[in-house]
Amino acid sequence: MSKYSFLNNLPEGVICTFRKIVFLWAITLLIFSCQKETETGKASVILKTGVNYTAEGAVISPGGTIRIGILASGAESPLTYLRIERITGNDTSVQLDRGIYAGREGFDKDFSFPKGNAETEIWRVFVMSASRSTASASFKVYKGQGVNYGQIHHFGPLSIGMQNNTETGNYLDLDQGQVYSLAETAGKEQEIDLVPYFYFTSGLPSPTFTCPGYTSAVGYYPAMANWSQKNTTLFDYYTSDNQLVTPVQFDAALNDSLLITAYNPTRVSGNCKYAYAGRVIPFKTQSGKYGMIKVIKADESESGTIQLEIKIQQ
Repeated sequence: MSKYSFLNNLPEGVICTFRKIVFLWAITLLIFSCQKETETGKASVILKTGVNYTAEGAVISPGGTIRIGILASGAESPLTYLRIERITGNDTSVQLDRGIYAGREGFDKDFSFPKGNAETEIWRVFVMSASRSTASASFKVYKGQGVNYGQIHHFGPLSIGMQNNTETGNYLDLDQGQVYSLAETAGKEQEIDLVPYFYFTSGLPSPTFTCPGYTSAVGYYPAMANWSQKNTTLFDYYTSDNQLVTPVQFDAALNDSLLITAYNPTRVSGNCKYAYAGRVIPFKTQSGKYGMIKVIKADESESGTIQLEIKIQQ
């Protein structure tokens, strides 16, 4: 017997009304289910367009700038990971690999990278949320004629003090080649890209470069804990450790060609150990500028100094 057999004894008008109620209830349930699915939807990523960003099919000479603007969301789940890749033929080079955190406000950030020598490059942006939902977007650029390498600044020699040196400034603005004492950083915290310290690691003495944005930096410079902005500088420790760029090559660099090509984005950190005399360390600042540091002299003491030269994009 049907569970609705009692309807057979009701007037036709009542039966029609009942059926309408059941139908409307089913539609409401369906709409609610769809809304719920949208609210907990998947991650999304959109690439910004306009004159400030590199367009699909752009033609750019080697050394020219590729500008990527990213708008991304994890829907109801925070975004926790970002990767940017350069794909040339069968080769994929990770240009940025970073943990992030972006909640309901979403992720809105711009990045810049140099055009390489390949005839065709595909640039791919990949994001992932805490719920493991992923999204990606990509565009293609082509190689233009000639080269587009830019001018550089050359600073130094400069001396900066280790963590316990109170006579020589410890805080370095790489973009301007300016060394500051702690008192002089007041109001200029957003300009500081590098601080040095000395310690022993793996049994070896290590003059070390770090940056305000690196997690352990405040252990050596406690005052930075209260800074509202802490820049992250990425040092190419692999090139430094293996001495892939020599002081002679550093001295011969007259434009940013070597600064760009020497930097290996897959082997970088906000901390660079073993900054011994004779080492050349490629870096990239938070503002996106490429540069190199040549270490001239490095004391192995917490109250010592490091003497260096800097070359950085203008």
